[in-house]
Amino acid sequence: MDNAREKQSLGSRIVAERTRRGITQRQLALMTGTSRSYLWKIEIGAADVGIDVLIRIAHALDVPVRDLIDF
Repeated sequence: MDNAREKQSLGSRIVAERTRRGITQRQLALMTGTSRSYLWKIEIGAADVGIDVLIRIAHALDVPVRDLIDF
């Protein structure tokens, strides 16, 4: 099953929230305990995202997880 569209949508929502809050990729990576390169892959829709990482991203951006995956 190819989830490319959903992964890209998730990544776009993360970028939009991160940018709106003035947080850099590096800062968000530090806040979530991930690498910047992994976060970049998530943001472009090239990486699979585990629920734990998704929850950490949502908490760091101060949004509910459902706001990031509403597709």
